Amino acid sequence: MTGSHAAALRSPGVWAGFFGAIAVAWGGCHPEFSFAADGWPPDLVDAIGLSAPQPLNRILIVLGTVAITWGWWHIRPTPTRPAVNAWPTLGLWSLPLLFAPPVLSNDAVLYADLGWTLGTGANPYEVGLATSGSPFAPWVDPLWAGSAVAYPPLTLRLNQVVVMATGADPYWSVVAMRIPALLSVAAMLLLVPRIAALLGVQKRGAVWLGVLNPLLLLHFIGAGHNDAPMVALTLAAVWVTCRWPGWVTSLLAGPVLVGLAMAFKQQGGLAVIAVAGLPVAAQLAALPLGRRLWLLGWRTAIATAVTVATFVLLSLGSGLGFGWVQWLDLMGLAGTPAPLALLSKGGALLWQLGGGSYTGFLVQAGRVGTLILLVVLAWIGVRFADRPLSLVAWGSLAIAVLGQALHPWYLPWSLALLGLVPLTRRQRYWVFGFAIIFCVWNAFQTVIWHGQV
Repeated sequence: MTGSHAAALRSPGVWAGFFGAIAVAWGGCHPEFSFAADGWPPDLVDAIGLSAPQPLNRILIVLGTVAITWGWWHIRPTPTRPAVNAWPTLGLWSLPLLFAPPVLSNDAVLYADLGWTLGTGANPYEVGLATSGSPFAPWVDPLWAGSAVAYPPLTLRLNQVVVMATGADPYWSVVAMRIPALLSVAAMLLLVPRIAALLGVQKRGAVWLGVLNPLLLLHFIGAGHNDAPMVALTLAAVWVTCRWPGWVTSLLAGPVLVGLAMAFKQQGGLAVIAVAGLPVAAQLAALPLGRRLWLLGWRTAIATAVTVATFVLLSLGSGLGFGWVQWLDLMGLAGTPAPLALLSKGGALLWQLGGGSYTGFLVQAGRVGTLILLVVLAWIGVRFADRPLSLVAWGSLAIAVLGQALHPWYLPWSLALLGLVPLTRRQRYWVFGFAIIFCVWNAFQTVIWHGQV
């Protein structure tokens, strides 16, 4: 056993995360977190969950999340702390979650329902969730039942493969939605330290922030969210570009990988800026602002054309096309702490009290919110034009925070990228604090509002 493996097994933080994951999985087995009246399909799962009756099951989820977060903070790299190997650490933390129901989110049930629908020959962009007669329909969140989704086509095809491979089992097909996420996280564990080495960034810090963080553990592995393949593919594009920084990789191979990432989650397209700019980062830093923007701009334009062409070809080749576009407005339906969305809804209520149209106000506020996001992204683009990876890292965080919905599974991508760029002391602690507070807050939100009360 290597020293870093042994350090992982001796670390109180590693074991705190392990027992925290057990607590989260145990609490998540309770029938109240299933949207079906009779709980989860296997009786054993319900029995495990009911062994922690309300409100103990909810307390377990919150305390487990706190323990995972404390464990993560405890193993952070410092000059005096022995290195903890990421593989056994993440393996121990993941183990209790692997066969439990999805934790802190039931989106994996939606994925299974979509996979079933596609397997019947129907188009999920035209057939609403829980309406195709799937064995997963009783567990679909009623908020989304009857609506379609804005997921791009490769995500849906991947859902179909998982459902078919698991025989459309009402429980195990949902649990198996973790498999793509697990493979993606494994790819991240391989890629992040390699990118860090190529960029001259400390590997331990990059892996700690970018892969071991509790948001990734709970929402990529615990909930099986479909953002994970997109994150892995964008990191692969960055690695390819850094490893072979020629025009072929930065303007062709890298953008193709970004286009593939977009076919899993559209926001992955932002990574094209890093792919286009990283090979000329030193030149960008030496140029005055105008010439810097010109160089980054024309390179990004070429790379974007390749990325979009890849995305279009994959969309058409999937047989599903672009039906997701009509469902983009649904993203804001869920109650999340997205600041602009909260302000819009609060303003709409006041407008309605004054005799105005609630919906009309939201439409106009949405347009203003989009303008604000674009202004922020433009500022980030100018501010970090000499550091393309930082531009994408902070830009991805802006999209997550200022978009229609702020979900915790949107943030691991930003954390993975921020772990690979230089941060000031103040920036580090703002990022760390935000990740910790949001993770714990999400656990409270879930047990208060997402269970069957």
